[in-house]
Amino acid sequence: MFIKFNIHYLLLLAVFWCGFTFADEDMSTSTATGGDQIIVSPMSTMLDVTDTVSVNVLILDKDGNPIEGHKVQIVPQDSKIVSVNTSNSVSDESGYVSFFILGKQQGNSAVTVTDGVVSSQITVAIRNLIHYILPYFYGDMQLSIINPSVDLNYVKIQFYEKSDRYIEPVVVRLESKEMKAINLSEELDTALEDGWAEIHSTDIIFGGVWTNKGYLSLKKIEK
Repeated sequence: MFIKFNIHYLLLLAVFWCGFTFADEDMSTSTATGGDQIIVSPMSTMLDVTDTVSVNVLILDKDGNPIEGHKVQIVPQDSKIVSVNTSNSVSDESGYVSFFILGKQQGNSAVTVTDGVVSSQITVAIRNLIHYILPYFYGDMQLSIINPSVDLNYVKIQFYEKSDRYIEPVVVRLESKEMKAINLSEELDTALEDGWAEIHSTDIIFGGVWTNKGYLSLKKIEK
């Protein structure tokens, strides 16, 4: 039964290759209204337990100019689920403050960045993630993934080019039995070079890419 189910969905990968693309809020920013503005990126993220993510905060005045020397507080909603690591909470000459969020245990939480007047919030989901690897991809190709379960699933895709450039991860939300095809370069709004990818999922997934050498499937990494 499982083998037939697996083959059925792999065939769907080929049939629906030109499906739509989707990115979760990880590539977005949130803006607090008021005189000054506090802009955070990402505005939501999913982490493995003990994993970290870097957050950038931009402080702007009412005219959209960066503010230097502006102090903010960075407050986790639940310190049992997440903690923050901040070396400096005062904005630099470009108006930026950076810090890290650490996942401590499974759960949903948030981190608030505030100057006491305006604030922005980052929503954080901490999960024990399943790790996969896609050993090779071409920058212009599409990655297709399927959620075979009846439960909501999240997939975080981290790309590694054959270069020193850092590529922000993409988080994809998959409903029950849903399949999505992601054009790598379009989704990240940048021309990707060849490389490989790590895929972290909250549940079992199927997926891979078609290349001129055939179909490359995701390989599960045992912890």
